[in-house]
Amino acid sequence: MRLFKEEPKWTPVNRELPTTDKNAYRVAYLKELNSVGKIYTYPNNPRTARALIAARYNGQHIEIVPVEPSVTNATREYLHKFPLGDIPAFEAIDGFTVTGANAIAQYVASAKVGSPLMGGNVKEAARVQQFVALVDGELAPAQAAWLFPLLGWIQKDETATKKAILDTKRVMTALNEHLRHNTYLVGQAVTLADITAVVVLLNFYRMVFDEQFRNEFKSVTRWFLTCVNQEEFKDVLGDVILA
Repeated sequence: MRLFKEEPKWTPVNRELPTTDKNAYRVAYLKELNSVGKIYTYPNNPRTARALIAARYNGQHIEIVPVEPSVTNATREYLHKFPLGDIPAFEAIDGFTVTGANAIAQYVASAKVGSPLMGGNVKEAARVQQFVALVDGELAPAQAAWLFPLLGWIQKDETATKKAILDTKRVMTALNEHLRHNTYLVGQAVTLADITAVVVLLNFYRMVFDEQFRNEFKSVTRWFLTCVNQEEFKDVLGDVILA
C-alpha cells in the first residue's frame, strides 16, 4: 500500500530564518528536548533569576511552575517532593529534587557537560564559590538593611543603614580592584560567580547606586553593564535601568 500517489516531495527548512522557530509545535518540542527540569516559584521571585540565567547560558530550558506561598507549598503533593515547603524548589527531569537558590543554580550550571559556568578547572571552581559566598554573605544582608526600608518592607534603622552602606562600599572596593584587571570575576567568560553577583547587585544599581556612586566604582559598573546587556541576562532580567 502506497502512502503517496507520486514520489514524495520534501520541503527544506532553513533553520537560520527567524520564522523557523515560531512554529508552536517545534518550539514546544525543542523546549522539551533541552529541558533540565522544573522550578517551583512565585512570580518575579529574584531568587530564581540566577538559575534561569545559568540555563540560558547552557542552552537549556527550565519550566516554571507557579506557586502560591502558604498554599501550594502546604499541599501534600508539594511536601512529598520538598518536605520543608521551600520556595524556590527544583525538580530535575530524572526526579532529583533540590531547594535553595544557590543549590538550584549550581545544579543547573553544572547540568551541561563541559559548561564553563562552574569554572574551567579546580582552581576556577573554587574561585566561583568564593565570589558566590562573598556576595551572598556580605551584600545580601546589606541589601536588606539599606534597600528594604526604601521598599517599605521594614522600618528604617539609621544605624543599620549606615553600616550597610559602609559594608557595601567595602565589598565594592574589593570587587573594583579585582575587575580593574579582569573582564569577568573568574576566567575569561561568564561563570556562576558573575551571574550571582549581578543578581545580588541588581537592585542596588536600580535603586541607590546613582551616577556619583557608580563613578567611584567604574570597573564594577563596566562589568555589571557588560553582563546585563548580554542576551542571556536580558532574557531573564529585561532592560536594566540605572538609578
